[in-house]
Amino acid sequence: MKTTLFLLLLTFQIGLAQTSYGTPNNETPLPEKIKDLKIAIEVAHFPKENDPIKIDNTYYWKHATAILCKKSEIKIIEYGAYLFYNNKWNLRKSYPLKDLDKTFGTKKQTMLQGQPYVWQNNWRIGNKLFGGWAMWYFIGKTKNGETICGYETINTTSNLLN
Repeated sequence: MKTTLFLLLLTFQIGLAQTSYGTPNNETPLPEKIKDLKIAIEVAHFPKENDPIKIDNTYYWKHATAILCKKSEIKIIEYGAYLFYNNKWNLRKSYPLKDLDKTFGTKKQTMLQGQPYVWQNNWRIGNKLFGGWAMWYFIGKTKNGETICGYETINTTSNLLN
């Protein structure tokens, strides 16, 4: 009886602790920090659906991320990534602004008008093979002080290429 009760309780706890990954859709609310901001930064991932490769015991989802602002010069004040699970976007990480200059090639976190900036090696790396959705976001200010944003999703799959 004790063994059955223990197994039943363990199964119940595991069920509660499981993360529900899913697929965002047009009805999925945006995160609070960007939902009311004007979109003025274009964000693109290549490829948009990203299949992993395995090297030694590590999986790599290799992709590039590009940002561009056509209308004006923009000073980035925050950027990072969300992960989609439990039917909502959950903040994964806001990155230090100094990293933007290193990874995207901006100077003092400033995007010049019409100039594309690309992080060529924006890779997801892990020792477990599973897919999921992420959304990169960028928040900036125009020269006249307007706060704007840009964001784009990327689908990382579990379809191993090798």
